[in-house]
Amino acid sequence: MAGIMTTNSILVRQGDSFDIVMQFKNKNGTPIDISESKILLTVQDKDKILKFKIIGEIIDGVNGKARIKILPKHSEQEAGIYAANIEIIFKNGDVHTIFPQDLTSNAIFQISAEVGDDGN
Repeated sequence: MAGIMTTNSILVRQGDSFDIVMQFKNKNGTPIDISESKILLTVQDKDKILKFKIIGEIIDGVNGKARIKILPKHSEQEAGIYAANIEIIFKNGDVHTIFPQDLTSNAIFQISAEVGDDGN
């Protein structure tokens, strides 16, 4: 699983898988129960055309653990830079954008070109 995630970017190689594992805690470090929540990664091109959405998996809701699994079908897009965000939608309907973490900038989802195999 090849990829890098920073506060404002996700980088994955074209055709690769990458897991984003998240742990939700309050400011005191206590896990937040996300059992009935929904996690959503949205990726758009520069013209704001949706490239894909991924619904995350709640791994351990009571302890605030979730994962977004980026599969090859997602990263097989044309190599380049896309806009992205990750939101959590709580059971009461509250929506919080959790990525990008820096609210003063936009997040990017970058797909780096795959090295081709010419059969030699």
